Amino acid sequence: MKNILKKLAIASFAFVAMNVHAAIDEVRLVKTFLDNSKHETVYKLKKVNENTYRLHLPLKEFGYGKWSYRGVVSIDVKRDEATAMKGEDGYWILPDGRMGKFKHDNGKLQERRNPMSMYGVKKGDNAFVGIVHTLKWEYSSVVEVVNGKYEIYPRFHIQDIHTKPYEDIIIDFTHFKGKDANYSSMGKAYRKYQLNRGEVKPLKERIVGNPRLKYTTESIFMKFMMASFMREGETGQNRGWHWKPEDDIQIQKYRDFDNMMGVLKKMKSMGIEKADIILTNWNWRSNGRNPICSVAEPELGGNQKCKELNALAKKLGFQVMPHILHTENYTISPAFDKNDIALDHEGQYKGYMGMGGKGFNPCFEQVFKKHILENYDRMKKLGFDAPIHIDVTSAIVPYDCHNVDHFCTRKDCAYYMNRVGMLCDAFFGGWTSESSVDSTANTLDYVLYVSAYPSYLGSVHPLLERHVPIWQLAYHGIILSNPFASTIDYNCRTRPAKGWGPTNSFLVEDSVEKTRAMRRLKCAEFGGRLSYYWNLTNDANLPDVKQAYDEYQQRKYLQLEFMEYHDEIAPDVFITKYSDGSEMVSNYTDKPYKYKGKDVKPLDYVLYKATK
Repeated sequence: MKNILKKLAIASFAFVAMNVHAAIDEVRLVKTFLDNSKHETVYKLKKVNENTYRLHLPLKEFGYGKWSYRGVVSIDVKRDEATAMKGEDGYWILPDGRMGKFKHDNGKLQERRNPMSMYGVKKGDNAFVGIVHTLKWEYSSVVEVVNGKYEIYPRFHIQDIHTKPYEDIIIDFTHFKGKDANYSSMGKAYRKYQLNRGEVKPLKERIVGNPRLKYTTESIFMKFMMASFMREGETGQNRGWHWKPEDDIQIQKYRDFDNMMGVLKKMKSMGIEKADIILTNWNWRSNGRNPICSVAEPELGGNQKCKELNALAKKLGFQVMPHILHTENYTISPAFDKNDIALDHEGQYKGYMGMGGKGFNPCFEQVFKKHILENYDRMKKLGFDAPIHIDVTSAIVPYDCHNVDHFCTRKDCAYYMNRVGMLCDAFFGGWTSESSVDSTANTLDYVLYVSAYPSYLGSVHPLLERHVPIWQLAYHGIILSNPFASTIDYNCRTRPAKGWGPTNSFLVEDSVEKTRAMRRLKCAEFGGRLSYYWNLTNDANLPDVKQAYDEYQQRKYLQLEFMEYHDEIAPDVFITKYSDGSEMVSNYTDKPYKYKGKDVKPLDYVLYKATK
């Protein structure tokens, strides 16, 4: 009798389980309303092809019962394929490269900034990637663990749009099996999505007829700080939102234009042949006169010396790029217009502590329509003729503006960001920026760091296992990049051991040499472009740049190739494969690792170039 009851119980449990779990062609929509009530429903997906299912939720179905979309706070899109129990074999992936395994009891990670509109989950021999087609700047990626049960899903913040949602919700779920069930397949699927819809083009195509961008793909990135920023923390003054010219203090000067001309000559004599030279805080009051960003700082030598520097750089074979930014306007500027400033949904001006003091965030429609042509023409006349560096733009989720004269959704903001990028192409052959949010992927050419783990833009979290190059799997060969803030200046003698990670284990090593070695490996493993910034105020670091420059010559050709595969092939040993057949093995251990008959030394990598 006990056996019969036991069998009945098991059968009953199985029946219940089958009925509470959605099929592969279904999702569960969890809607939260203004009165904090929730409603969950199962929604059918449309089969797009053999491996892909699509959610298309029309705006008219955002609400439920008495609520229209106006009463919806958020919509969570959940799948059984994106649930797991502690101990299951597999992992979750966020688009900033953070990856976690299923080994925790409780925890929650909610990421509002998504560099790509995708997420992925692997369980055993099955995996999928979810690619968000619409409302892509209106959601958070959520990893939630309750009593050992994981749920990974996008949460659309409908209420935070603060107007009628401008798109339906469309998500494609593409599945992989067996040897293809991994994050490499996820990243490549996103790349295919971007290429197929014409949002991006490979660098191999874009450099044809664009010698300035071709030079950039062959050069290293060197960002020189000319003067200090004008932040309160650096000036010691509390200016508030408004200040007068007579209240300005002198800038803290690191290098003037004469000094930079000497640096270029020194670099050339050392054998550094190709470098994009970026001048940070070269302009009027260190960006503090924005939206005027194109006048050379008089205390550094002014416009005339700036022209001489650009002429010398051209003669020596270097490209010089101005550092500018379009996300901060200051009331002290002669070009300040309060009508340019983005308003939030309550009519308040948007702003934050900026590079030139406290700044207001302009609406990007106004940036594009009012402030680009004059500034870019002036910089062109100063001799700048290389892809320019625009700070901040690609580091942030596009912001909205509720000014009735130039209303913009976040999608509209991304549109105007890319219109600015197109003008960069026309004037200077391209542009580079701070980080990796792909709202500007249509025009962007290089990002200074994909992640700034563990400080910001990809911060530490207990659910995190490690970082993987999911962004690079999508964009290597399309957008140049340096993987981490920590891999900037990776070998500089003045770069401290205790600072931004990452080491492979995300532990800060006490040994300066070991830390440098790990940073070097991480840059190479993730296909990074050699990049320098903070430690270039000291000429003593130039020999370190030369040493890394010589090494980089052996792998710089990879910048034009797609990254096809990445994985851990042994504990703390990683392989990176490229579209031309080249392979790189990075060994973070203290013992040699043999691959294809070669020993990869401890804390070293070996590049296996493709054989023709």
